[in-house]
Amino acid sequence: MTVLLNYRPVLRQPTGIGVYANAVLPALQQLPHHLIPGGEQGTAAQRLRRLAWSQVRLPRLAERHKAALIFTPAPEGYLGPQRIPQVVMVHDLRSFSHPERSLQSVYFRHWVPALLRSCRHVLTNSLFTAREIQRCVGLAEDQISVIPLGFDKDLFHPRPEGYSLGEAPYFLHVGQAYPHKNISRLLQAFIKIASRHRNVRLMLVGKPHPSESPCLQRLVREYNLEGRVEFRSYVQADELPSIYRQALAFVFPSLWEGFGLPVLEAMACGVPVITSFGSGTQEVAGEAAILIDPLSISALEDAMDAVLRQPVLREKLREAGVQRAAQFSWDFTAKLTVDVCCGL
Repeated sequence: MTVLLNYRPVLRQPTGIGVYANAVLPALQQLPHHLIPGGEQGTAAQRLRRLAWSQVRLPRLAERHKAALIFTPAPEGYLGPQRIPQVVMVHDLRSFSHPERSLQSVYFRHWVPALLRSCRHVLTNSLFTAREIQRCVGLAEDQISVIPLGFDKDLFHPRPEGYSLGEAPYFLHVGQAYPHKNISRLLQAFIKIASRHRNVRLMLVGKPHPSESPCLQRLVREYNLEGRVEFRSYVQADELPSIYRQALAFVFPSLWEGFGLPVLEAMACGVPVITSFGSGTQEVAGEAAILIDPLSISALEDAMDAVLRQPVLREKLREAGVQRAAQFSWDFTAKLTVDVCCGL
């Protein structure tokens, strides 16, 4: 059985989708396969061209290579009569619950439901997202397989014993500044923390958002915190672990997440985690993090203050996070992905 690996959605600078796609690729390449590589920058024009390509060229390429299955590590593919069956990975359905005025939201609301109903099988990364797919798209439970994500154990591991946080510790957030990431409330909570703790900082790592990031930067200037809030754009994968390990705590108060890969990476690095209850982040964190109401600035402030003031709590969260992260691995993710592809 030849599998056509449609990796066109994997961008040059991979985020969650790309990290997953690249992690499972070596195992998929053990099957008879043909790989269509990615590498685009992710512009709106490229997405439109890729959408047209998927509808017309993708099934033709599958037929040319005599593929029995098309696997795409993102919810992209062709509609209409399914000459070659498809399996896709759905990382979240955020555009249903938190739509933006963007091409991506339009695509998810008008194209993805029809695509998922056409697919032979759908993969997703959490029970939470599986239920969202059933609710929003109407797929039956047996049409969906839940395969949790993993992390690179060679990169993401705890800091050595006795490691010092330094004289200016920082809270850390990793993720593109989409509105649903709730960075505005995180920043408002930090403003209150900063007024009481003069040496603490906040580091925001991730690609800027065209409308959200300027608002966040204005808020920082308004409170004269330019020297204490650091905005860092995309960083390379090999740089990220040290950024996690040097953090006082990882704060991820997202309003909605399908999984929340940064939560897992932070726990693997032995960093105390504060995150939201109610979506995929709660499923990932289990009981190894402080779970807060993401709509409550005061709850977020209290959690950050507790971690800052209580070394015993930090150590408890550190140990619990490492133990929780050990339950996830890319090897397991890749094995289950291959098993689904081979079992159809």
